[in-house]
Amino acid sequence: MQTKIIVTVILILGFLLRVINISNNPLSLYGDELTIVQDAYSLYKTGSDQLGNRFPLTFQMGAGRPAGYVYASIPFVAFFGPTALAVRMLSILSGLGIIALIYLLGKRLFSQKVGLCAAFIAAVSPWDIALSRGGFEAHFALFLVLLGTYFFIKAKENTLFYLISALSFGLTLHTYPTYKISLVLFLPLLLWYQGGAGKKHFFAGMVVFFLLGILAFSQTFIGGSEVRFSAINVFSQEKLKEEILQKINFERTISSLPANLVPYFHNKPVEYAKVLIGNYLQNFSMDFLILHGDRNPRHNMATMGEIYFVEIIFIFIGLLTLWQKNRKIFVFIVSWLVLAPIPTAIVDLPHALRSSFMLPPLVIISAIGLNFLINKKMQIILAVLFFVFIIQFAFFIQKLYFLAPSEYSNFWSYSAKVASGLAMQGQSKYKYIFLSDAIDSIEFAYPVYSKVDPAQVILQNKDNIKIGNYKFKKFDNVYIGHIPKGDINQFVENLDGTVLFIGNPDLKDAIRNYETILDQKGLSILAIKKVYK
Repeated sequence: MQTKIIVTVILILGFLLRVINISNNPLSLYGDELTIVQDAYSLYKTGSDQLGNRFPLTFQMGAGRPAGYVYASIPFVAFFGPTALAVRMLSILSGLGIIALIYLLGKRLFSQKVGLCAAFIAAVSPWDIALSRGGFEAHFALFLVLLGTYFFIKAKENTLFYLISALSFGLTLHTYPTYKISLVLFLPLLLWYQGGAGKKHFFAGMVVFFLLGILAFSQTFIGGSEVRFSAINVFSQEKLKEEILQKINFERTISSLPANLVPYFHNKPVEYAKVLIGNYLQNFSMDFLILHGDRNPRHNMATMGEIYFVEIIFIFIGLLTLWQKNRKIFVFIVSWLVLAPIPTAIVDLPHALRSSFMLPPLVIISAIGLNFLINKKMQIILAVLFFVFIIQFAFFIQKLYFLAPSEYSNFWSYSAKVASGLAMQGQSKYKYIFLSDAIDSIEFAYPVYSKVDPAQVILQNKDNIKIGNYKFKKFDNVYIGHIPKGDINQFVENLDGTVLFIGNPDLKDAIRNYETILDQKGLSILAIKKVYK
């Protein structure tokens, strides 16, 4: 009973840290959240995505987004509408599920005490809290892969769990692209650790996973599901290609090696290997784990390390303890941690979303270290570490809840939310309202914030209307599109009726009689022009 109470308290703490003021912190929805919630809303209302495709497995408005997060969000969109709460609720619940699954894995692999320590560390993890507070597909994928891992291990008791495990792993492939690489690396490791290849229902599970895998990989070729990955991986970055080529040519020119040996030391494979190894090792750097974390505040709103300072001590003790007590589990957990950043290295430097598969083994190793100190009754050391943790946790809380929403609003397309609000307020006052498509994500933001009928969104995505020489998406008297900077004044002033034009602040030099809209920091985020006739 006492254990159940502790687990419940930890889950409540984890839930509160993830859900408090979630509709307004972050202040607005960024581009991916907007396209996810619009596609989910459109599927719920029409059975088609916002481009009119019937129940697709890849969403083109998300640059080839896999279907998992969108379809799993439909129940929340049906209940809450196309809102921040709806698109983030799946991620919040994924965070809660991750806490529970890490507890269950820690308990099953080690002991109930280790499970409880792991659950607490996961509940207060700055890494997981940040991922829980945005509509991040990678976070839902992390929950699914942990679910698959837990049921695969639990299948030793009931082989039917192989089917649940296979389904979870298969759905992971349809949720976040990098897991197509991660699972290829991780599943052989899991099979080595747990065994079970000849057991009942294992083959049926393999069939389920294989079919879902074939479906997922087929989308790479027919659905364009890897459009973004193809554009950002290190082998397709034109700037990097040019830098490597220049470096090779320079080194070959000045090298004093015999001419026939030079190409073996100065070539593209060697240079790309250096890049990949450097990217990989950065995932284990103090800068990423302890000091600054992911440098993108969208993924790391507190702009601190992905784990707490004290966890480094726990991890060190945990590794030593694990090595001494169970070599096989040591190899399994450490190999998991070592394999996790490989997909990230292929793309770029450490990334809180793509590297998040590192989180479970880090938490479990930390929990082993913490449990060791508790068992050895090292009260003074624990008191000092707890004091250090509380101080860092307090700074984390103040940054996440009281500073980050305003400081990093531009990372969440806040200007699009403000512009949409101004357009909705002005609909009864103006005959024409123009929203410049230069405003970050405005073409997705306005339909979401104004709850436009999805059928109308589909229609406008297929066929724009034309005013003069310019094309627009039209929603009642609101027009979204591009007007060349030098033509704005003449265009809006020559229209028959009252006009409200809303654009980026860099347009103010081209607009007569403009007004500026400021954000909470006092910075210009919009320029508007009003025409009355």
